Amino acid sequence: MNGEVVGINTAIIASGQGIGFAIPINLAKGILTQLKDKGEVTRGWLGVGIQDLTPELANYYGLSEEKGVLVTQVFEDDPADKAGVKANDVILSVDGKAVSTGRELSSMIANTPVGYRTKIDLIRDGKRKTLTVTLAKRDDDQKAELAEGRDSEEMGIEVTDLDSDIARRFGIDANENGVLVTDVKDGSRAQDADVRPGDIIKEINRTLVKDRSDFVQLMKKYRDDENIQLLIHRRNAGYLVLKIDQK
Repeated sequence: MNGEVVGINTAIIASGQGIGFAIPINLAKGILTQLKDKGEVTRGWLGVGIQDLTPELANYYGLSEEKGVLVTQVFEDDPADKAGVKANDVILSVDGKAVSTGRELSSMIANTPVGYRTKIDLIRDGKRKTLTVTLAKRDDDQKAELAEGRDSEEMGIEVTDLDSDIARRFGIDANENGVLVTDVKDGSRAQDADVRPGDIIKEINRTLVKDRSDFVQLMKKYRDDENIQLLIHRRNAGYLVLKIDQK
């Protein structure tokens, strides 16, 4: 009514009787400021792989509420790594603002200026910690690194590297090769194949999986195959072969 912009239209569904989508003006304002000052849009970069907490994960990590975001991976020499963030940390807040989902965390970090010293509250081994992270600029190489993981995400599997702490928690040999399944998306091909959180993926199509990097590359390699066979080790069930149908 006052002639003020509240959003910028981005798409309209012609058959939806007036249904459309728009970018909120508060998000657009941040972009406009960067374009005016720098001539480009830059995004803050933390350098972690994350996932939402499930009730099971919250209980496993001793959290009274299903709030926070689980760190599944920390990229070497990126801001989080330099600040001391570790895989299996649960991030609770950024600069005092609580985060409940990975989307919230990603948005908050992306909209924080590059070089800003950000305070992150997290839970590690049941103890609360506050770390200060100096955000870097997210560059094309980092975007490409994330893109490599899309093939596995399309299957509905999220994994993390095995380390001594994870091995101890899951009661497995610390020297065991493979990657730990941390999440399986509802309705995904992986769920249809009976892949479960807690499974250790040992091989993909008879090729050894040593770490998450191997997993990502092999999922990418076999993405056009009719199916993908996983050799997994499941606690109390031993070794199993599961087949993910891609057709």
